[in-house]
Amino acid sequence: MRSVLEILIFFILVIIYWCSRSRRQYFKQRVDKDRYQNLKTVARNIAQMIYSGKQFKFFGDSDLIKNGAILYSLHFGVWELMPKIVHSYLNKNIGILVNHYTDNNSLLMGKLMDKIFYYWRSSNNVRIFYPDEVFQIVNFLKNGGVFAALIDGDTFYTKFKKIEKLASLCQVPLIPFAVYCENGTTIMKIGCNLEELVKKRPNDYWWFYKSRKSVKVL
Repeated sequence: MRSVLEILIFFILVIIYWCSRSRRQYFKQRVDKDRYQNLKTVARNIAQMIYSGKQFKFFGDSDLIKNGAILYSLHFGVWELMPKIVHSYLNKNIGILVNHYTDNNSLLMGKLMDKIFYYWRSSNNVRIFYPDEVFQIVNFLKNGGVFAALIDGDTFYTKFKKIEKLASLCQVPLIPFAVYCENGTTIMKIGCNLEELVKKRPNDYWWFYKSRKSVKVL
């Protein structure tokens, strides 16, 4: 079932992003000859996030987040599985920051996507926060919750300053994390070097979607 889903997702990605000339140009500048391999890996990762297995490995000092923390990452690997892993290892309340899809899509499509992703993301004891819910986020963190956000945009660290200010306000540690698949096992690392991971595993990053001004993969 998962292999069929991977193929379907791959062709959907090709259609969506190859139909846009500007996206094709950005994509070529970022990954050049590895474009199809990148889409293939991304399709596999999406399928993994939808049909995740039960083989997880956690690396890092879990004591860093036991009293509350902000975890940040990039559109890399299978990041949507982070709440499931943290909850299973630490039994902590998890909150994630998401955008309203109505901001970048038609009202009808945006509302539909908001409902679908809200249901999917909140199914693993996850609390969903939107950018305009600052007071709720602060209260969640001050009560010991683990809050997570993706910080990339036109560059890897587009949104980092805002998250950094939030961590300072709430006096909680600010820790990078990454989740990716390796030999059939889902691995989560905290306190990792995100840029080094992207260099080592460039096809796990969503180059076609984010970081339009980022440097080309080496």
